[in-house]
Amino acid sequence: MFRSKATLKGSKYIFGVKSGISLSDGSLPSDIIIDDNVWIHGILQSQNGGKIIMEKYTKIGVGTSIRCVNKVVIGAYTAIADNVAISDNNNHPVSPEYRLYMRMQPENDDSRKWKHSSNAPIIIGQNCWIGQNVRIQRGVTIGDNSVIAANSVVTKSVPANCIAGGNPAKILKTDIDQIEPPTTCAGFNEWRKKQ
Repeated sequence: MFRSKATLKGSKYIFGVKSGISLSDGSLPSDIIIDDNVWIHGILQSQNGGKIIMEKYTKIGVGTSIRCVNKVVIGAYTAIADNVAISDNNNHPVSPEYRLYMRMQPENDDSRKWKHSSNAPIIIGQNCWIGQNVRIQRGVTIGDNSVIAANSVVTKSVPANCIAGGNPAKILKTDIDQIEPPTTCAGFNEWRKKQ
């Protein structure tokens, strides 16, 4: 199923029982690119040619959804927890008149497609950690190595090497790349010696 709905690069993947890919409104398998060693336990949805790129060693958890009509990039080594919502669009226009019209249309009507709503790319950098129940809004960039605390709503970009949290998310800590890692894991200690 996944091979017919995405472009798979490499050879190692984990697709969970509750995972899936949805292509609609002209999106093609070439619009979703999944690199090597990616774990998908959530849902990828592309409409109108929206590009979803999951770089190597990335992961999305159970109940997580990526909704794309523009572009969403998940940088290498980034882990996204369960029940995260990432949407590069507003799902529908804010205009009350438009919403009134849309409510009176059938379920699969063109008026309900994401291409009619405000949208902007989402870029999540490398080695990020996105906590459980986070929502990431359109136009956000999250810098490399940053952490988004559980239950946060990210409406503005987050620089590299930061922890952000809250609703709306604010910077809580900077320069986390300067924090010394624990030395209690033998495997990590051996790996670090080789770097």
